[in-house]
Amino acid sequence: MEINEMENQTCPAVGYQAASVCVPVTVTPFAEAGKTVTKCCGDPVVVSGRDTCEGVKNGTCSFTISQNICVAVPVAFGAVATVGESYVNCKGANS
Repeated sequence: MEINEMENQTCPAVGYQAASVCVPVTVTPFAEAGKTVTKCCGDPVVVSGRDTCEGVKNGTCSFTISQNICVAVPVAFGAVATVGESYVNCKGANS
């Protein structure tokens, strides 16, 4: 049998490394406004002639809503292994 006809064989082995892993997690809250709904609260008021509107021109109204939340943060731990240079200690050859 010629050398190039020989089949390379491998000997599988598994090594395990115990490790404690951690990762910092930052939770950044956000709030998004949903679709607004407008309701009429009472009847409209109609005034003859030109009247001055009260309030702030192009102003806004503000209020605060608070809500306690619970955030689920899925985290998958894993590792990638690399191997270094291979070494061999030859024990001699025979036929």
